[in-house]
Amino acid sequence: MSSSLINRLREYASSMKDWDKIKTSVEGVSLVKMPGGEKLSLEIIPVNEEGKPLKRKGLFVTSIEQFEAFKDIFINEKAHDLIQGIDALIEKKVVAKDSSEEEDVFEL
Repeated sequence: MSSSLINRLREYASSMKDWDKIKTSVEGVSLVKMPGGEKLSLEIIPVNEEGKPLKRKGLFVTSIEQFEAFKDIFINEKAHDLIQGIDALIEKKVVAKDSSEEEDVFEL
């Protein structure tokens, strides 16, 4: 890591207001100014092929320790198997719904 990167981050942190966000050149990763001094965080929001966010709120990472811990979880095979099962369960429910069924409507 270069000292110029650290200096640039320090400049951004001092000029940004709390909760300001700046996109980075890494797709899906933004810098966010956290409250209380010159604290920055990464906000990670995965994007689709069109560059649109896949969720509204991102994952905030404020230290290398957190980053490494999340990375370890994301590459864990058992965690991968769990999310595949959840994904398959969701797909099954969507497919299982009969479009001819009437939906309940809450009327006012």
